[in-house]
Order: sequence, then structure tokens, then C-alpha cells
Amino acid sequence: MIEEILNKEKKQYYLILTILTILMLGIILISVTLGKADITISESFKIIFKKIFNKNIEIAANKEAIIWDIRMPRIISGLIIGAGLAVAGTIFQAILRNPLADPYTIGVSTGAAFGAVLTIYINIVYSLFLPIVPVAFIFSIITLFVIVKIAGFNQTLHSSRLILAGIIISSTLSAAIGLLKSMAGEDVSAMIFWLMGNLAAKSWTQVLILFPTITIAIILAKHFANDLDILTLGIHEAKNIGVDSEKLVKFYLVIGAFITAVCVSISGIIGFVGLVIPHLVRMSFTSKHKYLIPISALVGAIVLSLADNITRLMFVVEIPVGVLTTLIGGPFFIYIYLNKSSGENV
Repeated sequence: MIEEILNKEKKQYYLILTILTILMLGIILISVTLGKADITISESFKIIFKKIFNKNIEIAANKEAIIWDIRMPRIISGLIIGAGLAVAGTIFQAILRNPLADPYTIGVSTGAAFGAVLTIYINIVYSLFLPIVPVAFIFSIITLFVIVKIAGFNQTLHSSRLILAGIIISSTLSAAIGLLKSMAGEDVSAMIFWLMGNLAAKSWTQVLILFPTITIAIILAKHFANDLDILTLGIHEAKNIGVDSEKLVKFYLVIGAFITAVCVSISGIIGFVGLVIPHLVRMSFTSKHKYLIPISALVGAIVLSLADNITRLMFVVEIPVGVLTTLIGGPFFIYIYLNKSSGENV
């Protein structure tokens, strides 16, 4: 009986995975044809076919540049970042046993953003070329360490102490970011770009940074997914059944912070994707992380890609995608908080 249930769940998982993959590929093909430039669907497909298979097809150079050098890197970056943020949210919610936890609400995104803004400021003022990703990662790790220390690692990590600690540290870092913006003067626009959460002007170089790092991180997260299920019982309970819980928690905290740092360093702060997506998948399908992580990644990729299409196509002036995700995610956060508060003491 149990085996039949497991097989049914596995079949359902592969079916959902297949449907989401097809949907994601469809969104890529549709998104690349949408825009203000007058490029037909057939021309878009010819350009993609030409580039992928290195075929000699006559296409106008300006149309080829728009499709391959402007739209495709943006679309793929959005997919990867959406997947990464959703998985990071899944990780934080699991190890902290808190449906309100994600890189944005616990302050890790702000820490990474501060690292990125600080790097931009140093590069502008001192004419240096410091890499943004490593600095963003370092600050996200430091931020996470401070937040967990305030909340109490050896206490109940799922308590509201973590959220409150995240708010405190995030507010402090936001003030520091504001100071750097003021000191930057006329060059402040470069910083605002990161802070608003924007997928515009992405390049293949950034895709080459995102794809291997986020893919490897997601694979590692899924590899230990069964232990992650055990961690949801609590650190002490997991230790009692033979899992090195503290080591595993630290490993997943680093993975989550790393994913956040890479995504924020490329796109800026895109809030609430990591909060909303895992929660929706968990409610509608399963809480088993070997299924939850891949499905959340695909749903996150699809949702962020759709949100980016809305921000660039449905408004007179393109708005940052981070603004839209926050506007949608904010009410959802309130719903989760009220729902959680009514069922238990946070």
C-alpha cells in the first residue's frame, strides 16, 4: 500500500516536472518574440536556430542583435534567477522551520545588496574593478551569521526572533546603502539599478556566471534533500536519529546565502519570489524536498519570467521587475503571517 502511494507520488512528480519544463520552454519561445521591435515569430526562430546550430541563414544584423544579444540573455537570466531565489527560499523555510523565511525577509538579500553597492561605490570612487559576486557573497554570509546569532542558533530557529533579527539588520544595512547612495552623488544611478531589481541589459557573460553556479547549488541542495526533510523536525530531533544536524544546517545556510548572493549581484533585490513560490508548491503538491526543490525551481523560473514580461511590455515605461514581485509578494506575506499566527504562536 505504502509502495503504491510512493509510486503514484513519483509519477505525479515526473508529470508535473514534464509539464513545467514544456511550459518554461514555451515561455522562452514566446518571450523572445515579444517586444517593441518589429520582428516576426519566424525571424526570431530562425535567429535562435542559426545561433544554436551555427547555420548560415541570412538575417538582418540589427534583428539578430536584438534577439540574441538583448532578449535571450535577459530571458535566460530571469529564468535562472527565478529558479535560484525559489530554491533559496525553500532552503531557508526548511532549515528554519518558518514559512515566512526567505532571502528577502530574513535580510540576506539586503546583505548581498550592500556588498554589491559597496563594491560599485569603491569601483566608481577609486576607479577599481573589484568583482561584485564575491563581495556580495561575503556580505550575505556575514549578514546571515549575525542574524542567526541574534536569533539564537541553539534555540528555536523557527521563532519570530529570526524575522525580527532580519528586520533589524536589514534596516541597518538599508541605512548604510542610503549613505553610500548619498556619497555617490551623480553616480547614484548605477546603485539604484541593483537595488530596484532589474533584468534589463543582461549579457551572455552574466548568463555564464549564473548558469553553472546556480545549477551546481541547486543540484547540491537536492542531493541532500532527504536530510533536509529530517531537519524540518528540528535540530535536536534530527540529531537523535543520527543526522549531523548542525553541520547540515550550516551547509544549507551557505548554499542559500551563495544562491542569494549570485542572484542579487546580477539582478539586484527581487523580493518575495523565495517566499511565495516554495509555499505555493508545498501547499499544492508536496513537502518532500527531493520533489519540492526541482518543482520550486521551475515554478520560480516561470513566474519571474512572466513578471519580467509584464514589466517590460504592459507599461508605457518599463518598471523594474523587483517592484512588481514586491507589490504581489507583500500581500501574500501578510496572508501567510496571519494564517500562521492563527494556527500557532509564531
